[in-house]
Amino acid sequence: MSKTIAIAGGTGFIGSYVAKFLLKDGYKVLISSRDPIKVSDRFKEFEVFRWDPTTEDFPIEVIQRADVLINLIGETISQRWTKEVRERLRSSRINSTRKIVEAFSKVNSSGKTFVSASAIGIYGNRKGEILTENSSFGDDFLSKLCIDWESEAMKAEEFGVRTVILRIGIVLGERGGFLAKLTPIFKLGLGGKIADGKMWMSWVHIEDLARVIKFAIEDRAVSGVYNVVSPNPVTNEEFTKSFAKVLNRPAFLPVPKFALKVLFGNELTEVALTSSQRVKPERLLELGFQFKYSDVETALKSLFSK
Repeated sequence: MSKTIAIAGGTGFIGSYVAKFLLKDGYKVLISSRDPIKVSDRFKEFEVFRWDPTTEDFPIEVIQRADVLINLIGETISQRWTKEVRERLRSSRINSTRKIVEAFSKVNSSGKTFVSASAIGIYGNRKGEILTENSSFGDDFLSKLCIDWESEAMKAEEFGVRTVILRIGIVLGERGGFLAKLTPIFKLGLGGKIADGKMWMSWVHIEDLARVIKFAIEDRAVSGVYNVVSPNPVTNEEFTKSFAKVLNRPAFLPVPKFALKVLFGNELTEVALTSSQRVKPERLLELGFQFKYSDVETALKSLFSK
């Protein structure tokens, strides 16, 4: 009998891909939405349940039905970090995760699995240092956000729930995320490296991310924290050259750091857009997980050569 998977955040860029990936594999998939009627046409193959994490507790009946709960909720960091935005970034991750864990506490959750997102931003700006799951954390806003996010998720273990935290890198996919913002610029021939291009980018193809989640669901030896990135991070300059090559466009206009600061503010630019994180998926590799896309040019070709 196939497992029932519930995905909090199942209508977003990553969540919708993961939901379709697991459905094709034979799982029964439930996804959350603040307005199930509004998304019903787009997600008619799924059972959509209502949950507004800003005002409602997580539905107990979903916890009772699901063998696995996947938490992918989190407002995008790619916006100017005003005081109000910072509060929303924290609330959308930490409060929603807290509500899911509280729901686990109210029923017999022993034997269930909780897969919760985090981010490699937890490590902070580390230049060329190779980072593993055992590396120390940063002390900027994004690092502290991830630390608190993971802390809330790990509380599920107290209720007999096998808990898996995924520190996700830059996700490469066709219909959203990092590439959605970058592609129109590069297609116009206006793409280029950021500043000197030497900062490290740790990335993962969206299909490999979905495969990691499936791996975590199916192998009960998987628990704790995992870096979800390709084994081969690249510098921003290397990424820029590969992306321009795949799109058959020039990429000779460097983006100065001051321009990013004008657009996004000092903090987002320093903490996220120009920080350097050379992350290794050490624990996944130790378990024998094999990435389908470990080379960035191959990954980009799979998305754009069509």
